[in-house]
Amino acid sequence: MFDTEAVRLREILLQQRAISPLLNLGSSTREFREVTKPHIQRQLFGPLAAAGVAVVHSDLKRADGVDVAGNILDPAVLRDLKARGFRCVLCANLLEHVRDRDAVAAACEEIVGSGGLILATVPSSYPFHADPIDTGFRPSPGELAGLFRRSEPLLAEEIAGRTYGDDLKARGTTVWRELAATLLFTLLAVARPKSFAARVHRWRWYRRPYKVSIALVQVAPSG
Repeated sequence: MFDTEAVRLREILLQQRAISPLLNLGSSTREFREVTKPHIQRQLFGPLAAAGVAVVHSDLKRADGVDVAGNILDPAVLRDLKARGFRCVLCANLLEHVRDRDAVAAACEEIVGSGGLILATVPSSYPFHADPIDTGFRPSPGELAGLFRRSEPLLAEEIAGRTYGDDLKARGTTVWRELAATLLFTLLAVARPKSFAARVHRWRWYRRPYKVSIALVQVAPSG
């Protein structure tokens, strides 16, 4: 999640009437949200907490900052989440990392039930990034909204972030140093093919901005 995305998600969520409690699906750890990418806490979850929104963080792994660990496609985990009365699910930059995104989208709809909200983001223009897989799913905003088949779209838009060149500047490194590191990675291509592919692929975004599709949908009444 880049910084402009975090800001936009905060704006969208705080414009809604009832989003608490909110489930942050695919949350990663507290360290990731507050140290590795501190803008996530500063621009998104901090302001939500200040506005009185109760946020529950859920991820596959058990770790500090993960409130509910488990796979939502596991029936027991899904039952637990449904019983918690979530009114909104935030599914940010997750669906490109799952093999059955239709099933995950349907599970999100089950968790919030009729009238519940789902706010989803998926990169629409972004390098390969395995975590641990990247399916290459890069939907338009309309395609992302359409993934939630029991829901009505309330918003579908695309926003741009920074470039890979911007990332290098923020890290305080140079193009030549990063090119040297990329060339060095060719020696590890066989042993670490995903890391090699990610490092090479990101150069395509050296000057063009990363983009993300955003969709807000509301689950339609059943029956």
